[in-house]
Amino acid sequence: MISAFRLLLAPFCALVFAAILVSPAAASDIFKVRGIHVDKTAESATAARSAAQAEGQRLALVAMMKKLTLPEDWQSLPEVDDATAQNAVRGFQVAGEKTSSTRYIAEMIVSFQPEAVRRLLRGAGIPFAETQARPTLLLPVLRRGGELTLWEENNPWRDAWASLRPADELAPLILPIGEIMEMSAVPAETAVSNSEEAEAALDGLAANYGASEVLVAEATLSGDEASVQVNVTRHGGLVPAEPISASYQAEDRDLAKLMQSAAAGTMSAIAVQWKRQIIVRDGTLSTLTVQADFATLSEWETIRKGLTSTPLVQGMEVAGIASHGAEIRISHKGSVEMLALSLAQQNVTLDDVAPETTDDMGMQPDDVAPMGGVPGMAPVKSAPRWHLSVRQ
Repeated sequence: MISAFRLLLAPFCALVFAAILVSPAAASDIFKVRGIHVDKTAESATAARSAAQAEGQRLALVAMMKKLTLPEDWQSLPEVDDATAQNAVRGFQVAGEKTSSTRYIAEMIVSFQPEAVRRLLRGAGIPFAETQARPTLLLPVLRRGGELTLWEENNPWRDAWASLRPADELAPLILPIGEIMEMSAVPAETAVSNSEEAEAALDGLAANYGASEVLVAEATLSGDEASVQVNVTRHGGLVPAEPISASYQAEDRDLAKLMQSAAAGTMSAIAVQWKRQIIVRDGTLSTLTVQADFATLSEWETIRKGLTSTPLVQGMEVAGIASHGAEIRISHKGSVEMLALSLAQQNVTLDDVAPETTDDMGMQPDDVAPMGGVPGMAPVKSAPRWHLSVRQ
C-alpha cells in the first residue's frame, strides 16, 4: 500500500507532478450550439447578413447558457446584447444560405470560448454543468398500430432523432448504424423486453459502440396519430436513474413535426436528468486524499488525464509516486459521490476501500521497529480509504 512503502520522491516528480493546478475543462464540443435559424430583412443584402449573424450569435449564446444550466435557473440568466455575444464567440459557420437584395436566411453553428461562458454564469450566480456524460447508445422504438419498428426505413421516430445530431449535448447519444447483424441481434421486440437474454443483447450492442449504457426510447402513437407517448428506460449505466415519461401533441396533424418535437423534448429531459446529477450548487472546495493504483504507465496516464479533464477537480498534488501507485491530494467541488460520477466519465473509478486491519496500537506485524519502539512492530500511517483505478 502506498502509505507504508517508501515513496520515490525524485526531483523530476516534484517538478512534473507537485502542485498541478487544474483549470476546469470539458470536451470542447459542448461549447458549440447548432441549428440557430436566422432570417433578417434590411436595406441591403450586406446589412441583412450582418444583422442576421449578430442575432444568431446572440440567440446561440442564450441557448449555450441554457444548455449548461437547469430550467429553474433560466429566468435568472444574464441579458445578452450583440457586444456580449460577439466577445464570447470563438467562431461560427453558416449553412443553407439564401439571399436576396434585402433578405438573408441561414442556419448557424456557433462555438463559444469556454471561459467567457463560465464568466457570464458565475457573474449571475448560476450553477452550471460542464461534465459531459459518456456517450449512450439510443434505440428509438416506434409502436404504431400495434406494430413495433426500430431499424426499418419507415420509422419516423428514428428519423426525428437522426435530424437532431445530439453528439454535442452534455448527455451525448449515439444512434446505431443499423447493420444486418445489429438488426438480427436486437430486433424491436428485444429492445423493449426485460428478459435476461434481451439485457445481454443490449450489452453486446452497446459494447460495439464503446458505450456502457443503452437508452430505449419507446414512442407510442395514438390511433389518430395526433399525439405520442414517450417512455425512456435505461439499461446498464454507472448510476441508477428514474425512467423518463412524457406525452406530446401534434399541432397540425404533421407526423414529422410531432416526432421532431417529441425527440427534442426527450433529448432535453435526458440532459436535464444528467445535469441534476452533476451540477454543484455549493462552490465550497473540499480536499480528498486518494491512492491511485496502476499496473502500467499507460494506466497512470489515464488516471492523470482523467483528473485534469474533470471539471469538478480544481487542483491536485501528487504527494508521492512509485512504480505501481501514487498518493494524490485532490481539491474538488461537490460531494465525493459527484466526483466519482464525474471521473467515471473519463474511464476512471473512484472507490471507497476499507483500510487494512491493524492492531489496537495502530501497528502492523513484521515491520522493523523504530528506535525505542516495540520489537516486531512499527507505526503505520493509515492508507487512503479512497482509491483511483482505470475502469476495466
